[in-house]
Amino acid sequence: MEFEGGLASDLVSASVLGPAPVGEPASKGGPQAEFHVTDRISLLKTLKNALNTDIPPTAWACLWLSDIDKLKELVDAAKQQPLAYHGYLTAIESQTKIVQKCEVYRLPHVLVT
Repeated sequence: MEFEGGLASDLVSASVLGPAPVGEPASKGGPQAEFHVTDRISLLKTLKNALNTDIPPTAWACLWLSDIDKLKELVDAAKQQPLAYHGYLTAIESQTKIVQKCEVYRLPHVLVT
């Protein structure tokens, strides 16, 4: 699904925050910092309200880690076309099968001694 600024699949990006400084809580840096960004929390609440339904867990996880500017664009578009975006987010769960792909590509557990 395409929206202003690119494809919705462009939403997920690697965190550029890096690890939290020594002695600082995770909320000050690192990937965990995304869970404390009030703009992100507000956008996700707005998205859930716009869709008026639960968002599948895989898509929800991707949204938590997505680029904040792309998330804003997605939320704005979803407010205009909630059924289309609910279908798109559901398809991430049922058709993309991210979790199953991760299971297939998981490295074998090796005990280091």
